[in-house]
Amino acid sequence: MTPSRQQQEQTPVAPSLAEALRLHQAGRLVEAEKLYLTILAADPRHARCLHLLGMIALRTARPALAVDRFLASIAVDGTSPATHAGLGDALRAQGRPAEACVCYRQAILLNADFAEAYHNWGLALRARSREAEAASAYRRALALAPGLPQIYHNLGLVLASMEQWRDAFRCFLHALRLAPVSPEAHYNLGNALIALGRREDAIDCFRRALRLRPDYGELLVNLGNALRDDGRSGEAIACYVRAMAVTPNGFEALNNLGNALKDGGAMEAALAAYRSVVTVRPDFAEGHYNLGLALRALGCRDAADASFRRALALEPDYAECRLVRTMDSLPILAETPASSLAAPLSFDLALDDLAVWAKDHGAAFGDAVGSAQPFYLAYRPGDHRGRLSRFGDLAAAAAKIRWQGPRIVQERGGVPRHRLRIGIVSAQIRRHPVWDVVLRGIIDGLDRRRFEVFLYQTRPESDEETIWAAGRVAHFEQGPKTMASWLADISAHRPDILFYPEIGMDPATSALAALRLAPLQVAGWGHPITTGLPTIDLFFSGALLEGAEADRHYREKLVRLPGTGVCTKAFAVDTVPIDPVSLGLPADRATVRFALCHTPFKFDPGYDHLYVQIAKAAGACQFWLSRDAKYPWASDRLFDRLAGAFRSEGLDPGDYLRMLPWLPPGKFGGFLQEMDIYLDSPAFSGYTTAWQAAHGGLPIITLEGAFLRQRLAAGVLRQIGQNEGIVASEEAYAALAVRWAGECRKPAPWLARREALRLAAPRADGNRRAVRAFEQALIDATKAAQ
Repeated sequence: MTPSRQQQEQTPVAPSLAEALRLHQAGRLVEAEKLYLTILAADPRHARCLHLLGMIALRTARPALAVDRFLASIAVDGTSPATHAGLGDALRAQGRPAEACVCYRQAILLNADFAEAYHNWGLALRARSREAEAASAYRRALALAPGLPQIYHNLGLVLASMEQWRDAFRCFLHALRLAPVSPEAHYNLGNALIALGRREDAIDCFRRALRLRPDYGELLVNLGNALRDDGRSGEAIACYVRAMAVTPNGFEALNNLGNALKDGGAMEAALAAYRSVVTVRPDFAEGHYNLGLALRALGCRDAADASFRRALALEPDYAECRLVRTMDSLPILAETPASSLAAPLSFDLALDDLAVWAKDHGAAFGDAVGSAQPFYLAYRPGDHRGRLSRFGDLAAAAAKIRWQGPRIVQERGGVPRHRLRIGIVSAQIRRHPVWDVVLRGIIDGLDRRRFEVFLYQTRPESDEETIWAAGRVAHFEQGPKTMASWLADISAHRPDILFYPEIGMDPATSALAALRLAPLQVAGWGHPITTGLPTIDLFFSGALLEGAEADRHYREKLVRLPGTGVCTKAFAVDTVPIDPVSLGLPADRATVRFALCHTPFKFDPGYDHLYVQIAKAAGACQFWLSRDAKYPWASDRLFDRLAGAFRSEGLDPGDYLRMLPWLPPGKFGGFLQEMDIYLDSPAFSGYTTAWQAAHGGLPIITLEGAFLRQRLAAGVLRQIGQNEGIVASEEAYAALAVRWAGECRKPAPWLARREALRLAAPRADGNRRAVRAFEQALIDATKAAQ
């Protein structure tokens, strides 16, 4: 018969056991273990001694030995809850959580009030990805031991993993009340605040944690991320550098350093950081993905694709990478007319692959929706309604799977409102073409007796216009925020209408637009092409911007507002006179200066021959391009492409082509004053530059095409009654440029033309009729939807 544990402790070895326990409790584990082993040699079936030896083995990182000793103790006496729990701890330390769960359950059967066993059972359940059961175990542990901060902390972690951020926040806060000097609790409270959209409070939490633990590498990375999201890239970079110092092989800090450098436009430095990341961690898929993004931004398309393929080889279900590869079928700059025409077909094939993958990965794809958009499709010729609708269906279906399950549902009802609540979602609530042209007039002009305006700025950038806008609306929210946080905010506000001034240029805007969050959802022409989304009901454009057959270009119902559909205000820009000599402008005004100041991707190679035709017939002339700040390599390749077109016709490009360095707005205005004629891009017209040119009295020539994106400058000219610069064919475009080149060599009549344009330009602004029609269309559509 085996003696009980109490009987064993009353044996002659009891004095030695008492001494061993004293050493054990004093932390003198080596001496205690020796004494336990001496006792065990005298009594090999001493269950208590075997248990305590198991505890020492576990404490000294020998889990396999601990398992053996706990099992031996249980074989002698299986009635000790602590021994079963200890065995569970040892198995969990070995990475065997399923077996550990069995042990914790047995411990709880033996002692239903064993708080530590419930807590550690929760740890094992979480290791098995059984988060809901883990949360239940932690809550039972708290009911038994409400004063233990670690249980609150771990419950907060599991709730955070289930995206129950408000409950997680409360747990971390409770943990801090019990243990206010815990850097981990401050850190995780900060993470919860980030998820809840309270970035400034999160930064404060991270800084408090950092004061408690200055070498906390993971914390430094997350603090850097929060600062980066807040637009404070310099401080973010300092955090990442410090994180790299305390964790020399910390590839995550290096990866995020690359992200911050990329945000700041230091693309070469970002590329170097990403190369270092994949050198340190060649199996890090995100590093290869970011390397691909940097290579693509630098114009190295083939190398970028190789990096994307490497990322997918490491992580086949990397949704963001799959989405980027789909969009990478659309070049930033097309090299030839054939490649431009082929790009949409390549996109179709890429969509085929994406659709096959998305069938079994809807939630993963839903998480990635918005991270990459088919932005460059708009710069390729043709009607893209069908392919954008196909992509829109894929994106909306995946977003619904991910975000609109049982947890996030837009509910109607509540107290009736006497005004329609319109939520406006945009990344450009600041000086930006979308703000200046499309959105500002709506914010200013909406009738507050009929509309209550909620404004959601998805990015952190702000200026005096952001401040002005925030003061003009009932509610203003500024990001960045997590998708879950945006959804919670918008759902809580219950808008009747959501208005997206542009869709296709900003990740958060595109992600939100893919979901049905309001009964009526509408888009503006900030990105002048159909959204293709089944969740967008109306597309607002202008009567002067659309052709008679334009309805078929849109998946949405097209609404033609009066004029160009916008109510602009002429911003006072302090035009800075420029030194013509410093830019290399010809002193001889007989050399005609054509402004071709468009972003490189607006130049479709199918129209390159027009500039050659003009050069051949216009006499002495120069074509002034502007260097793109984001993609300078694209400007260089465009210049080379145009130079090739000139050489192919026997013309020396050095006589005709000039590249303007990037200029800030004031100096750019001064540059336009030195130009003679503005040649609008036939492939993708420029509203903002045409608007600016008209106000400066710079004559405009535009080839009005079939699609909205080819008709923007024409709309400006029609609204101000200056239609002579609008042509309908390539031949007419070249002929008018040649005729006006001749006219501008006659100073008096040409100055009169410029002055007439300048005097007419204010008619482009103050189009209140567009705002009133916008309001009425929303009211009518809301009534129809009820």
